Amino acid sequence: DPKRAKRILANRQSAARSKERKMRYISELEHKVQTLQNEATTLSAQLTLLQRDSAGLTSENNELKFRLQAMEQQAQLRDALNEALTAEIQRLKIATGEATTDGMSKCFGQQLFISHQMFQIQQQQLQSGQTNENQSQQGMTIRGQSKA
Repeated sequence: DPKRAKRILANRQSAARSKERKMRYISELEHKVQTLQNEATTLSAQLTLLQRDSAGLTSENNELKFRLQAMEQQAQLRDALNEALTAEIQRLKIATGEATTDGMSKCFGQQLFISHQMFQIQQQQLQSGQTNENQSQQGMTIRGQSKA
């Protein structure tokens, strides 16, 4: 039957086209998978580098904060020392008779207060100096590891 033969031939051609489309689709999917795997590998490497940089910057930031804190404490100590020296100058002026007796009691009270402040600041510096030294050593260790 010629109609039947024609239909069988048309079905075979249609099946062949369908198979070819399916193979192209599979090939495109495999190509997409390969592209996405490459992109994932690249992004993973970038993430690792950025995390290492972030850790290094965090460590450096902490170290700078501790240095700033130490500098602020030194400035406070200098200010307290200046005030103490000013009070001492005033006391010596009083002792030599150059100042009024009115400022004498005020000067003595200030000197006691400043001496107490200086003691507290020195204690804080000793404590923070030990803490800063430990943390600075830890920061250098972390930075050394991140460069390796």
